[in-house]
Amino acid sequence: MANPQLALRVRPYDYVCPLLLGEVDVPGVDLRVDWRGPLAITFPEDFDAVEVSFNRYVLAKARGETDLVGIPAYILRGFRHRNFFVRKDSDMTSLAMLRGRRLATNSWSDSGTLWARAAMRDAGVEVDDVAWVTGTLDAATPTRPARAKDLKPPESAQALPADDTLMSALLDGRIDAITTAFAPSEIFTKSSRIRRLVPDYVDVEQDYYKRTGIYPAFHIVAFRRSYAEAQPRAVVDLYRSLKRAWDSWWLKAMRFAEASPWAMAEIERMAHAFPDDTPPFGISSTSHERMLSAICAEQRAQHLVESAAVPEDLFSDFLHIVDLLGLKEPELLAEVEPPAAANRAL
Repeated sequence: MANPQLALRVRPYDYVCPLLLGEVDVPGVDLRVDWRGPLAITFPEDFDAVEVSFNRYVLAKARGETDLVGIPAYILRGFRHRNFFVRKDSDMTSLAMLRGRRLATNSWSDSGTLWARAAMRDAGVEVDDVAWVTGTLDAATPTRPARAKDLKPPESAQALPADDTLMSALLDGRIDAITTAFAPSEIFTKSSRIRRLVPDYVDVEQDYYKRTGIYPAFHIVAFRRSYAEAQPRAVVDLYRSLKRAWDSWWLKAMRFAEASPWAMAEIERMAHAFPDDTPPFGISSTSHERMLSAICAEQRAQHLVESAAVPEDLFSDFLHIVDLLGLKEPELLAEVEPPAAANRAL
């Protein structure tokens, strides 16, 4: 019998590269990977599994939608205290100082924006405590076309006209701060006219994690339901292969740490500070349980949904598949030997 076909779209994150390069395969599955395509807002017709926004996925669960079967592979994660920007001469140095200010964003629905608002709320600034402004970030960052299921910002939010940008408004003093998914490129230049609102963001983010146990997930991998029902074994096999790809990358990172002069220190810090969160898979760890509960609670607290999704339901379809195959979810993340190619490289 021929192997099932599996068309996957995912960005080329470092730890996914062993899968993209063929160092890690998906046993019994003929895998086709597209790593050049954009992040899917609506599920692309030519793919069986894609990287999707975690916030949008959880919103769909809260609405009772059943089109997708997500797997607990948190393909992109990060903190958001670092992603607030102000003019270099601003007097603000903490999220708490945003209260009563004019804060801008170029997306209301993105996972990163949800977690940015969660960081604000943790600092004591509720969503309604700032004057929101929406618009295009800058000339190099076009705003996505509006979608039917996009979340709406507060009615009081001001929308900039199409020929204006948030960066221009910030530099002109018409707004006080911006929160956005990616840092404006100017921040990395010596002559930058802007800076991060939270200068010591690493310390602040570490404190946030110590207090809350939450390492926010932005994107996950989800299957089209029809495919998951027809090929349940392929769903589990891809999940395990993504974990094997992580194991291969992690081994390389610990040995070489070539990404920057201080990458080794970061690897050591991550191994010690995030023992319950590395690798970024599964739902059984206390940290992941907290994160799943937090995103459901934040959607309700931020008035994004009328009724919050149930954390235990987010990956219930995946767990049902695992159960049907006679497996247990923790067993899928058991340590595995790295691919032979990785051993040879080391």
